[in-house]
Amino acid sequence: MRSTSTAMRRPASLGLLGLALILALSLLVLLAAPQAQAATLRLDGMQTTLTTDPGTTAALWAAGIIPLPVAPSTVSPTTQAARYTFPITTGRVDAKTTAGFINHSGGLLLARFDAGGWTALNLTRFTINVTGAPNLTAIVNGAARVEIATLDLGSAEIKTYTKNHRTFRTVKNVGVTLNATAMGAINDTFGTSLPSEVKLGTADVLARVAR
Repeated sequence: MRSTSTAMRRPASLGLLGLALILALSLLVLLAAPQAQAATLRLDGMQTTLTTDPGTTAALWAAGIIPLPVAPSTVSPTTQAARYTFPITTGRVDAKTTAGFINHSGGLLLARFDAGGWTALNLTRFTINVTGAPNLTAIVNGAARVEIATLDLGSAEIKTYTKNHRTFRTVKNVGVTLNATAMGAINDTFGTSLPSEVKLGTADVLARVAR
């Protein structure tokens, strides 16, 4: 009778052990979930600021081409160039490397007034793509989205900070160079002969992380 009673107790003890293991594994899953979610930062606002290169600004003005902001973008003068702001709408970037994309509203309208009227090239809804070959794309004249610039992050300063209970990611000192596609569109539109690649300026990104 004693041996029978002992045999009947063993499954009960194994059941408790199994339950304990399940609870422990569940706790590990719950603890790991926030870390997995934190691997990607979802962005919901703020802006990218572009300070134009003085030489490029002078070349455009010499050709009669005026770079105007497309609302809600803004522009303010600097000593020898201009500073444009482009609102960030959405985006997703890696929490460690910032690899991903950042979408913007607004854009740039390159315009020139001739005897026959206005000639314009519209570049809107910029997207910063941080990949193995960082680049900037735009909607050209309301049609296709194309790559218009290369981005140099070699000297970029990337930081994350918290203010007023919100988290922000900044990427400063990003070099922006208009590529052959963009310069070809400019030369074709305005009949100019500007170089095939031109340094547009330096960009600073201030992005707000969504809650």
